[in-house]
Amino acid sequence: MKTLNDLGELPALKRLAVIINCGTRLTTTLAVASLRAATDMPILLIDCESKDGSREHFSRLASRYGWSFYWLDWPLRKHGHALDLLFSQITAEEVLLVDSDVEIRSGEVIAMMQDALAADPQAYAAGFRHGPDWLGAEHGLPGQVGYYAERMWIPLTLLRTEMVRKVLGAGASFIQRRDFVEFAHHPILSRWLAVRFWLPGLRSIRWRQKIDSAPAPAFIEFDTGARVHAALVARGHRLIGLPDPVWQQVHHFHGVSRAGNRWLLRRILHKLGVRMASNDTPEGSIGAEVRRRLIEVYALADPLA
Repeated sequence: MKTLNDLGELPALKRLAVIINCGTRLTTTLAVASLRAATDMPILLIDCESKDGSREHFSRLASRYGWSFYWLDWPLRKHGHALDLLFSQITAEEVLLVDSDVEIRSGEVIAMMQDALAADPQAYAAGFRHGPDWLGAEHGLPGQVGYYAERMWIPLTLLRTEMVRKVLGAGASFIQRRDFVEFAHHPILSRWLAVRFWLPGLRSIRWRQKIDSAPAPAFIEFDTGARVHAALVARGHRLIGLPDPVWQQVHHFHGVSRAGNRWLLRRILHKLGVRMASNDTPEGSIGAEVRRRLIEVYALADPLA
């Protein structure tokens, strides 16, 4: 475990895997263990103000099992802000983003990403394609109201740094954004009116159903990375999507790192009778499965000792 003071201390690298840990040392341990089993790519672990003893935990793992990785302490930021900063400063030619709640269950998926990117100089990334699609009942919405913009599946994707850096410099951002477009020239009004879609009795009210015979969304959801993807596609670059069966080689615990940050908001909305849809998963609810995988698959005798 080599501690860095900033990204400028990294050596020149062809590829670098990056995992951001925000108080989720158990699932992050699984992400690191699976990544080490899948590839020999160097790993950078960025810790964002964890209060769960993460630094001591990963230092012990490094000593006990001979794990080699870089460690960098960062202030806690929203995910999109952290990725903007990462790609504006990192020197590695290619960056493999690995969410702290992802387990890579086969090295084939990483090899396929590397081969796909090497074979296409116009590709900015290789991984899984996420969207586009309509947001629906699973998000507490009626049909054809919210449109989910296409993006790279950010929990596991291999990106060319320089291409990403150029669109960031031109104003693109990884930051998540929701554009309210029901009244094109009145975004603030559109935003306020969109509240009705989460309120019983008002959800079915629509002022604009179609544009040129196509369904017209009331808002467009640009999830983390979607605007970077759109900017790169506009420049003629491509996202190489892996075949759907390869999804089976990746397990995602869906938002473990976000769950702890939203409990108060959920409690307030629940009392108001409003459902907040999300894929957040409290780390404690999947702890037994994660520990079992670490012990049985990756031979960690006591993952949290």
